[in-house]
Amino acid sequence: MRTIIFATAIRYLTPLFLIFSLYILLRGHNHPGGGFIGGLIGSIAFVFHVLAHGSDRTVNAYFRVKLYSKGKPDDDTPPEHMWRLLSANTWNRLPNYPQPEWRYHIVRLRPAYVMAIGLFLAASSGLLGLFQGMPFMTSWWMEAEIPIIGALGTPLLFDAGVYLLVLGMVLKMIFTMSKE
Repeated sequence: MRTIIFATAIRYLTPLFLIFSLYILLRGHNHPGGGFIGGLIGSIAFVFHVLAHGSDRTVNAYFRVKLYSKGKPDDDTPPEHMWRLLSANTWNRLPNYPQPEWRYHIVRLRPAYVMAIGLFLAASSGLLGLFQGMPFMTSWWMEAEIPIIGALGTPLLFDAGVYLLVLGMVLKMIFTMSKE
């Protein structure tokens, strides 16, 4: 089912699915919705992207980040190195500063890590009430309200954990099934 029409449509629909899933997540503590359905809607974006482009391209596009850094010359102290690096990047490379090689590290966000972060968030939202001398999973709300979202509290933290847990679980299933 890899047609050019489907691939083009998914390129535009993936960000819309993700934005809508975050909207459902954020409105879930006051209205129907929340972490579970938001996570399912967010995972639909990646399911369609895998169907349109394959799992390798989806992982490369959304779950792999290249972090670039420059090597530090041995004779510089850290403040001198930072100033020279800043000035070299700002003023188009100073000629008297030796330019070290660019190094990069690839960081991949695996679905198991997403699940672990989600489980940690959901469990830690219950511990906040416990630290205040209340029963486990007692909700705690901030006094200030954000205009569109409303009041923030531990139910939103719990929903965010469930969101990441569901998203990671569906991603793990999809990436595993697409490899076979």
